[in-house]
Amino acid sequence: MDTRKFLDDKYVKLAIALKANQLKREQLSSLTYQLVESALIGKWKYDRIDTLHDAVNDILNLTANEVVAYLSNEAIIMGSKMKINDFQDLFGGEKR
Repeated sequence: MDTRKFLDDKYVKLAIALKANQLKREQLSSLTYQLVESALIGKWKYDRIDTLHDAVNDILNLTANEVVAYLSNEAIIMGSKMKINDFQDLFGGEKR
């Protein structure tokens, strides 16, 4: 089944919201639903899910470390695509 169909399911949405709130409360105070959803999409690119049960099980077993690892990897990929001028404001230089 297509990952998008799982993400549109009301039970999957509920499970993501519950997991996001749990992780936000326990470990990652700035975490959002969208960040958890993005981490799951990234995970499901490599770990195929075939049933609603598999999807919900993956969500409920998602750890803060997995979310942080995914987001860190995405930041590295985005950073590698940027030009040096995009970082000027970080170094105190004027942006051109």
